[in-house]
Amino acid sequence: MRELAVPEGFRYTEPVAITKSGDIVVNAFDAQTRVRRAFIYSNSSVTALAGIQTLAHGVGPSGLIVGEWVTDGKTKTDAVYWNNSGPHSIGLCCGGILKAANEAGDVIGDAYDVQGRYHAFVWNPSHGQRMVGPPEGYSSAVAINDAGHILVQVGSEGYLDQAGSLQRLELSSKLYNSVRAMNNCDVVAGGYGPDSDHERAFVWAATGGFHDLNSLIPSDSGWTLESATAINDRGEIVGRGDFHRAAQGHDDDRGFLLIPR
Repeated sequence: MRELAVPEGFRYTEPVAITKSGDIVVNAFDAQTRVRRAFIYSNSSVTALAGIQTLAHGVGPSGLIVGEWVTDGKTKTDAVYWNNSGPHSIGLCCGGILKAANEAGDVIGDAYDVQGRYHAFVWNPSHGQRMVGPPEGYSSAVAINDAGHILVQVGSEGYLDQAGSLQRLELSSKLYNSVRAMNNCDVVAGGYGPDSDHERAFVWAATGGFHDLNSLIPSDSGWTLESATAINDRGEIVGRGDFHRAAQGHDDDRGFLLIPR
């Protein structure tokens, strides 16, 4: 283990992602969190991503970094990606952010309209921008896999977009569903519950449907799995939950890793 030093002039750092080559993408903030900047840690060097008020949100399989920045003379954030040739704004009319990219270089994010509403979209250099999700109301892009399938949050529901064909996922019928991750097999993971303080982790697949992850672990494990935040193509899931310490008589908030048998 090694510590990632905080860049000069900043107080806090937030790791975002690690690339195939082992470089680490980190966001740094000043003491009041008013000034921010994205950096790349590569071995012993620390390099700032070009731009003003930059914020990274993810790294694609090819090393493409996606996020947001503020352009000169503007106050709203604009969607931007960085590659070897530097930063590239995709030119949204009213601001937005990029969140994720797949192997083909398709990027997803949220774009604002003139009324200030946000809508999920997908973009690539060849085909431009396509809005994703129901045409009315708010929507937010969550994940994209190498097949180009897009996971979208719409209100309290999750949707899966497959080449423009939109499917509402059959998740919890009574509680808020928060979709957070998807792998290349279209398996979705997240949390559901009445609010963020009372969530339970779930997994969904087209073949197996919706499952509370707590029903898939031993009942006497001591764990309450609250939210799944990532899933890989082996079906391994990470997230957060409470672990009950019987000897101390209290619960600890911890991260978990589930490995399917």
